[in-house]
Amino acid sequence: MPDSVPTIMVIDDEPEIRDYLREVLSLDGYDCKCFRDSLGALGYLNESPTPDLVLTDIRMPGMDGLELLKQIEVLSPGLPVVLISGLYELAVALEALRHGAVDYLLKPARPAEVLSLVAKHVGGGRQPQRQAVQSALERFVAHYRPGNFDPAELFDVLGFRRYETMQHSLRVAAYAVLFGSRYGLDADALRDLELGGLLHDIGKIGIPRNVILKPGPLNDKEREVIRTHTAIGFELLAGFPELAAAAEVVYGHHERYDGKGYPRGLAGDVIPIGARLFSIVDTVDAITSDRPYRAAQGFDAAQEELRLGRGDQFDSGLVDLFFTLPMEDLVRIQGRYPDTPSYTTQGRSAA
Repeated sequence: MPDSVPTIMVIDDEPEIRDYLREVLSLDGYDCKCFRDSLGALGYLNESPTPDLVLTDIRMPGMDGLELLKQIEVLSPGLPVVLISGLYELAVALEALRHGAVDYLLKPARPAEVLSLVAKHVGGGRQPQRQAVQSALERFVAHYRPGNFDPAELFDVLGFRRYETMQHSLRVAAYAVLFGSRYGLDADALRDLELGGLLHDIGKIGIPRNVILKPGPLNDKEREVIRTHTAIGFELLAGFPELAAAAEVVYGHHERYDGKGYPRGLAGDVIPIGARLFSIVDTVDAITSDRPYRAAQGFDAAQEELRLGRGDQFDSGLVDLFFTLPMEDLVRIQGRYPDTPSYTTQGRSAA
């Protein structure tokens, strides 16, 4: 096999899964080394050239995937490891991130999802995802100034490379600052709200890739999986004292005023004010932006949605306050960060 062909290790105790992944990867030109247990994989690593990527199951007899991940961290530092499993648990995802896992794929995975994930991690840098995110966050926070920042590098490290993903975060951060100013937040609180808006989806780096990219509606299992992104995001920001208040926005932006939200089921004024403000603008942007399942609607439709959720999903007083924002200001922000690149905005996104 020529040296230029990337080598992918697959560890799974189910022969059907090993055969499936070997076939998918081999047909795309990868050299696939398959093992039914962790000990066999570690033996290979001790005696052979370092592969380009490891795909490992979690629940296996003997040494499980998390313990294997820790062993690889010692034996081959920087070797990217992707967990692939039929199970998803928040504690497992967080533990995997702490020990350098670069991604998480939920079974069953379609061939295109497997190949997309492998292409993402083979041939690039070998810095573990968590370390890369923390380093990018450090640089972003060091250079951040309220209203004057460039999140492009951070978003690239996060894997949020779609233009509209960054534009969404820029829009909701700007909406949040406009709304927070009307509420009367001071400069420090506005800074925290802006940062929380920019980073509100950072936890999605710990969500299985095929759940994030699924083109159709999520099933109940997938919805439970994606809901963990708030807790993962909070944990990622926990190491930055200057992001403590912003982390509360990240953690609480899917709470509901009636206590039926997630992840903690907080209700009423117990929900931090930044999260209560942000949940409104996040909803407004979701309605007024294109989605795979529907076209963008106008601000009038967004206001109707807020009226329907007033007192249940949203703080009634904040909904009423949002209605006092000048429509021209909302339209101006929407126009500044469009989902479709234009001559006047393309440089901003690429900077």
